[in-house]
Amino acid sequence: MAEKKIGKYILYAVGEIVLVVIGIMIAVALNNNNQLKKTKAEEQSYLLALKEEFQFNKERLADMTKRNTANLNASLELLEFVSPETPQLAEDKFDEMLQTVLMNEVQFSPSPGVLNEIINSGKLGSFSDPELKKAFGAWEAELIRVKFQEEEEVQRARSELINFANIHSNTRRGVARSRFADRLGLSNSKFKGQNQKLLQMEAFENSLMDVILVSYFLNTSYYSPLDEQIDELIKLIDKNIVKE
Repeated sequence: MAEKKIGKYILYAVGEIVLVVIGIMIAVALNNNNQLKKTKAEEQSYLLALKEEFQFNKERLADMTKRNTANLNASLELLEFVSPETPQLAEDKFDEMLQTVLMNEVQFSPSPGVLNEIINSGKLGSFSDPELKKAFGAWEAELIRVKFQEEEEVQRARSELINFANIHSNTRRGVARSRFADRLGLSNSKFKGQNQKLLQMEAFENSLMDVILVSYFLNTSYYSPLDEQIDELIKLIDKNIVKE
C-alpha cells in the first residue's frame, strides 16, 4: 500500500514538473514571439526613416552636382579667353566671371541622422536582409572616397586658384565690381592696374585647367556613381518595407 502511495506521489510530482516545464516553454515562446514582433516593428520604422533620409540625400547631392557643374561651366567659359594676346574681355566682365568660378564651395554633406543612429547603437545587424546591410557598409565607404576627392582635389585646386589670383591681381578691385560690393559698402581699390592680365598668364591657364579637371571628375566619377548608389539603396529599402 505504501509503495502505491509513493508511486502516486512520484507520478504527481513528475506531472507537476512537466506542467511547469511546459509553462516555461510557452512563456519563452511567447516572449520570443513578442521580441520578434518588436524587432520587426523597429526594423520597419527604421526602413521608413531611412528611405526618407536617402531621398533627402539624393536631393542634396543633386544641388551639389548643380553647383559643381556651374563652377565647371564658368571655368570652361573663362578658359576660352586665356591667351598671350591682348585680352578680348572687358575688365568688369572678367572680374564677374572669375568671381563665379571662385565663389561656389563644393561639399556634399548627407544627412547623418538615421543611419548613424543605427550604426552607433549597434542595430545594423538587426536588419534581416544581408544585402541591405552590405549596401549600408558600401555607402559609408563611398562617402569617404567622395569626401577625399572634394577635400584633397577640388578644394585644393580651388584654393590654389584663389591664392594665384590674390598674388597676381587685386582682390579688392575684383570684389568692388561684384554684387557683394554694395552689401559690404566697398569702394574700388586706389591701386591702378587690370585684373584681366591674368588671362595672359600660362600659369593661370594651368590653374584654371586644374579646377576644370577635378570638377569634371567629381561629377562623373564620384557624384554620378553616388547618385546611382542612392537609387539602389532606396530600391533595397523599398523591397524590405512591408506593404500594409
